[in-house]
Amino acid sequence: MAEKPSDTSDNQRLKQMFCHLTPKKAVIPYTMAIDDENNMWVASKGGLFKISPDGKEVLWSKENAFPKKMSAYTQVEYYDSKIYHIQNEDKTGLSEFKIYSKEGEELHDSFIDGRVQSLVINSRGEMFMTKQAENGQDEFFIYTTTTDKPTKWDELVVLDEKAFQTLCLYDDDTLVVSTVNVPINMYSKEWLRFVDIKEKKLSAPFSSHGKSEGQIYFPRAIKKYEDDFIVLDKTGKFQRFNREGKYLETSATIDAYLANGFEIIGDQALIICSGIVYDNTQETICDDWLEKITLDGSSWKSERLRDQ
Repeated sequence: MAEKPSDTSDNQRLKQMFCHLTPKKAVIPYTMAIDDENNMWVASKGGLFKISPDGKEVLWSKENAFPKKMSAYTQVEYYDSKIYHIQNEDKTGLSEFKIYSKEGEELHDSFIDGRVQSLVINSRGEMFMTKQAENGQDEFFIYTTTTDKPTKWDELVVLDEKAFQTLCLYDDDTLVVSTVNVPINMYSKEWLRFVDIKEKKLSAPFSSHGKSEGQIYFPRAIKKYEDDFIVLDKTGKFQRFNREGKYLETSATIDAYLANGFEIIGDQALIICSGIVYDNTQETICDDWLEKITLDGSSWKSERLRDQ
């Protein structure tokens, strides 16, 4: 059964864009990291792009010649003046892991077996990753290593018949992770869990699969926000939960199915958007962009109603 179409105007949002990524060749972006000079590093199927703080200029890039051959969930993290980038090759089932200096010099290159889905790094230089579920797989792991041993991945925690997906670094000793029953489809049961890094233990699950308040529908990104954390899923809702796993509020809402990720800057989310929209001639195009929204209950729908 097909998903219902999103409740959206479906028009290209040129006026609202902070940074238009498609003309910069950063097509189908998934994640972003912000360095200590406020440059934005965008990981996309089109490659890795260093973009100026005002969003206007590409300062450096490592482009992929054939973006369509890349798999989903390209990852980028910034740690200790270095850029950690993982991209997945669709047919080989391998992930290429590279570390760059801020100037773009390649410092490390290796391959990871499987297709990585999510990557985070804590202040101790401990890295954590999940991998995309493969057909027939029934055991799933969060993996860990340190930045000085980028090829020595070990298993941190394991689940049977429930895949780990999106990771969030809540603090140096705690992860938040979304999990989903396999096989994965639109009816799969989903939960959120905390992970105690030192004890290598998973908490009891909280939240549940769905599109109502407090439920999750395939989280795209999870980020720490003040003492809480915010979950962005396919519905376009930015839902806030506390450290006990209690749903607090919907902090913002955009149109469904367009957001692949976000970063929090002050009281705003800088959203990574990608989808099919109408241009000014009413032709459908694939468009990619960054856009800001304030985490105060704002929504695109209310903006459209206000501007009518």
